[in-house]
Amino acid sequence: MKNTLLITGGNGFIGRALTDKLLQEGFNVRIVTRRTPKEQPANPAVTLVKADYNNVESLKQALQGCVGVFHLAAAIFGFNRQDFEKANTTATRNVVEAVNQTPDIKTFVHVSSLAASGFAPDKEHPRTEDMTPQPVSDYGITKWGGEQAVHTLRPGVKWTIIRPPIVYGKNDSGVSKIALWVRRGIMVNTSGNGYFSFVHVDDLVQALWLAFSREDTNKKTFFVTEETVYSWDYFITEMARAMNCHKPFMPHAPKWLLRSAAWIYELVARISGTQPALNYDKVTEATIPGHWICSGKKWQDLTGQQFTPLAEGLKKSF
Repeated sequence: MKNTLLITGGNGFIGRALTDKLLQEGFNVRIVTRRTPKEQPANPAVTLVKADYNNVESLKQALQGCVGVFHLAAAIFGFNRQDFEKANTTATRNVVEAVNQTPDIKTFVHVSSLAASGFAPDKEHPRTEDMTPQPVSDYGITKWGGEQAVHTLRPGVKWTIIRPPIVYGKNDSGVSKIALWVRRGIMVNTSGNGYFSFVHVDDLVQALWLAFSREDTNKKTFFVTEETVYSWDYFITEMARAMNCHKPFMPHAPKWLLRSAAWIYELVARISGTQPALNYDKVTEATIPGHWICSGKKWQDLTGQQFTPLAEGLKKSF
């Protein structure tokens, strides 16, 4: 019988790409869902299982028969700190507790975020793994809390924490929303003169596989990213080129205006029961006096993995 690996957040953008990779490597994949599945996937090697991230016993049931876990589930948007805390810290703590009570689980790969470490004040000195985390947003603070929970895994579980920066790729909902504004020809520049690190989803998935399959990643944290950093203007310019359209007009918006827009987006989202396209937490991250950049040198030196340049990755995406 093939080994089975469990993915939380497996129905998301990264999770779907990771599922394809694990199937290629010969594993069965079990995907956690919060709702009762109406039907199972056509591929018999993939199953959906309902579990409650607030209930350890429910998670233990989902883990039965699995030998490894990829923990991707998280909240990128929330209305307040409690929303982020519940999804990013408490849920991770519960998954870890369930793993600690499931002897068959031998490997745990946790997808965190650059936001858990914080921003770099100086463009010439990106964040590295040996820097003390200084998250500034509720998302980052609670992702850092999730990382701390991973450190409490029982002996015998090989764990690795991966911190990606901006992840992009084909059919990514976040980049797709930006692409809509690029096509419209106008979008507000919320990022000022900041620089950013990027990783294509295919490269991230390869890194997650290596973190799972290599013994020398045990009990370590890594930034996984292309080493070159880019301005937001370059990112949008290359996206427009990949989409074969003109670069949009990008006026700068003052912080007060961004906060007002976030308040409106959140109000509409509460009324409609959807996720806001912009919220207070993203404004906090967008207006920091620095750069969302990190160095992937530690990971590249260990694994030799090569990363897709941004311009090439955007062409693949569009």
